[in-house]
Amino acid sequence: MEGRLQEHLDRRQREGTLRSLMPLPKPIDTLEQSQQISPTSPDNIDFASNDYLGLARCRDQHASVQSAYEQLFSPDDKLHPPLLGASGSRLLSGDSHLARSLEGKLAQVHNRPGALLFNSGYDANLSILSSLPYREDDAIVMDELVHNSLVMGVRMGRLKKERVFLFRHNDVMDLKRVLEGVASSSSTLASTIVVVESVYSMDGDIAPLKEIMELAQDMGAGVMVDEAHGLGVYGHTNKQNLQLTMHETNFPRDEGGSNSDKSTIEKKTIGGTGVIAALDLESHPALLCSIHTFGKAAGCHGAVVAGSSTLMSYLVNYARPFVYSTALPPHSLISIQQSYESMMGPVGERRRTRVFQLVKLFREDISNGITTLKEDFPNSDFELLPSPSPIQAIVVPGNKRCISVCQYLRKVGKFDVYPIRSPTVAKGQERIRIILHSHNNEDDVHALTTMLLVSLRQLMAYPDDLKLTSKL
Repeated sequence: MEGRLQEHLDRRQREGTLRSLMPLPKPIDTLEQSQQISPTSPDNIDFASNDYLGLARCRDQHASVQSAYEQLFSPDDKLHPPLLGASGSRLLSGDSHLARSLEGKLAQVHNRPGALLFNSGYDANLSILSSLPYREDDAIVMDELVHNSLVMGVRMGRLKKERVFLFRHNDVMDLKRVLEGVASSSSTLASTIVVVESVYSMDGDIAPLKEIMELAQDMGAGVMVDEAHGLGVYGHTNKQNLQLTMHETNFPRDEGGSNSDKSTIEKKTIGGTGVIAALDLESHPALLCSIHTFGKAAGCHGAVVAGSSTLMSYLVNYARPFVYSTALPPHSLISIQQSYESMMGPVGERRRTRVFQLVKLFREDISNGITTLKEDFPNSDFELLPSPSPIQAIVVPGNKRCISVCQYLRKVGKFDVYPIRSPTVAKGQERIRIILHSHNNEDDVHALTTMLLVSLRQLMAYPDDLKLTSKL
């Protein structure tokens, strides 16, 4: 078996698709160093993490979590000491008033009858799609670019692969074509579920959720929406950021983690709860459920499924990752609670504003640079994908070229960026994914775009030399 394992690794090495963990930095020697260094890649400027609002690295956020946790467990209470772990699954010893209360709050926040916590977004997606009670003529219709967790959830389920269909990415007309074909081969009792993401992690583009849900309702289908990259980034207060538009560029100052005026905010002025909320689709009759992941903008860990009370009861009974996993510990639950306080309050609003100002700045720099590059090199094949979100992608076809640019940016520019290679994306669509955060600044963005454009120009000027330098 060892030899067979090595054969597979060797094949990936030859193809340029071998994955490995990045080398870790030297240990931090002083407190001063630890305060200056980003946790994502300790020597580099973060343009890679999913920490969009900077909550995972925010000292005020950390203090807020610690304060709430200490209030939960009194040091003088000998009968109820602080728990480091949940100690069991939710169906055994791992349930708590804290978990139940948090689920109630999250159901209210996402304007749904019920909510159920999971250990991760991956677990949540596996749970739903692997456990649904499929009939033989039921169908799953998925956007061709949905996350691996959604694909694997379907594979683990009872539905035959002949009843799983794909439609072209974000193409509502193609979805209609597929749904009509499904309807013609199904009985009147069959159920169809359309599976999409709100924001796609590799392209950064937004699903046309309103059109998808209206079509699904007309065709009698339900819609499952993964909001992993929508939570915290979009909400009622910034619907305009769902499209590529111009914004003001006066940068607000982040004044810490206080949310004392949260209680005065009306529902329609609460931001950060996702794309579904931004589009006022939370109560749409076609919405089966939404999945909100906490490991990205929320800066912590876990996920919640929001939907009907019936669906929540069903998942408690049949979702194997939920039934057989130890529950989230109390500290994680408190972290989730405090993240929502920040995302929906003034801090989240200021940080979202800053992020989208940086998105505009980045896109202006790269768009102008690629236009100039194509004037000088008409056969240039680089492309800035049309994303309005903090996820920006520059297509650099070829794994080796893509890796070369990222190595140059990391070693010379000290920017924490990574290549997205095939087979993660299709061949010829390899890309450098740049993620913009509230903890980045204008100078960081300008420096990154300048060096990125220099590296692309060098690839065109010296196509046989993949060892990029700063000679241009």
